[in-house]
Amino acid sequence: MKKLIRRFLLSILNLVSREIMDCRSGEKLGRGFLLAWAGKIQLIGYNGRPLIPVFLPQQRLTFWRQEIGFTSHPDPDFPRRSEAGTPRSYTGNKVLNLIITHKGGEQAERLLRIWRECSSEENVWLIFGGSRQDFDTINYPRKLFIDDPGLRTQDHQREKQSYAGILKACVPVIERESPDFVYLCEYDHLPAVADLNERQIRALREDGADVMAHSLIRTDRTCWPIALAHESDASFHPFWESLSLRDDPSVVLWMFGSGSFWTRDAFMAVASRPQEMPCYFEVYLPTLAHHLGFRVRNWKGSDHLIHNLPARGFTLDAARRLGCWTVHPVKELDERISPGL
Repeated sequence: MKKLIRRFLLSILNLVSREIMDCRSGEKLGRGFLLAWAGKIQLIGYNGRPLIPVFLPQQRLTFWRQEIGFTSHPDPDFPRRSEAGTPRSYTGNKVLNLIITHKGGEQAERLLRIWRECSSEENVWLIFGGSRQDFDTINYPRKLFIDDPGLRTQDHQREKQSYAGILKACVPVIERESPDFVYLCEYDHLPAVADLNERQIRALREDGADVMAHSLIRTDRTCWPIALAHESDASFHPFWESLSLRDDPSVVLWMFGSGSFWTRDAFMAVASRPQEMPCYFEVYLPTLAHHLGFRVRNWKGSDHLIHNLPARGFTLDAARRLGCWTVHPVKELDERISPGL
């Protein structure tokens, strides 16, 4: 009921909202309603690129009125820092696919059938965050049970869901299996092409990246709600400053966390480090990789069919028709979904 009321109020609010333009580029950033009340300015109903408020230059000297505009960070494009170590050439093409799931039984088997179409079985691991009972129903040798309450959150963003337990459990697997690359992927983010890993390797090499992520944005000093919630913690920015190899330690990144592709060195550098503060994994992973000197870059959006919530048209069949590499979210795998990659 609360969600319905909120959607209704936001639909009414949208009628009086205005288009917010980037004061530097003129780009449309999204619609929002500005309300000044009790000495504060509030931005209501905005859902676009993270905004940065700026005071605008004025040709006429006016002491009683100044204009405020908005801009946004450019897409993150930070070079790799040499302090991160000499990058390996990674002439090999071995990818370890780490699939995070909480479903056992037939759902796990159907998931594995799809992944077997684009990867050899020995390179697919199930990283299990569900119940021990469901874990035991999976008849598959390459599986890890993650006993970490930080993963089993209900309101993931507000509770700052953590992948610390996943990373810790995967370190010995990476050390033993010695892949060239690691794909960390959630169960409802499915491959739609048989040569997915080959395409991922090619994209990472072409971009000169250490990490490839979805919807990567820079959020520091912006209106991004997740960033604002983290910045309310007085230890948040000092934490990054304490470890950053970057000239600007205030940079904070965010990525959509359903699937990220890593070189082994970048993954191990992040995974081997104990998480020392509460931080939502979609903030923690790209920001830590960045401040450790690795180059974090964006996937090309048209190569993936991605939505944050289940929506009509976001299906495995649709992704295949569109020539996309992957699709998210596909929550339930039924018998009608045949691999056929």
